[in-house]
Amino acid sequence: MLRLATVDDAKAIYEIEKTMFDDNIYHKLSLKNIEVLLKKKSVYLYVYCNEINTPIGYSLGVVINKKSIWFNSLAVLKEFQTTNAAKLLFDQIESTCYHFNLNSVILEIRKDNKALLRRYKNLGYVIWKEIERYYPDQCGAYRMIKCLK
Repeated sequence: MLRLATVDDAKAIYEIEKTMFDDNIYHKLSLKNIEVLLKKKSVYLYVYCNEINTPIGYSLGVVINKKSIWFNSLAVLKEFQTTNAAKLLFDQIESTCYHFNLNSVILEIRKDNKALLRRYKNLGYVIWKEIERYYPDQCGAYRMIKCLK
């Protein structure tokens, strides 16, 4: 089941964040960050839940300048990565963009993640900017954009 997250999901989202992202490689959200984000009207935090309504994955989008959505992150617990949870969570961010008549989706990926770069290019994303030393381990990032209009 895919749904908007609530404040009650904050701890589960934080546990997914802690489990899936290495502090040395990625910027991670704290529990407090998640709780604050869940209260903002410009934030769309979706969870994909198992059969007992426990979040096993999430995607986070933030509307910026009333024109675009910044696709901040997506994570699905390893044991559920063979399901379609990640695809549904990703598609929901783009659907939100269409629903609110926004112009584009913006995201960042690590420069060393060639597989993800190919995937996003195949989905219509293009490299907009290169950002040096973006991640905690000093790896650069590609800022990508997909125009929907």
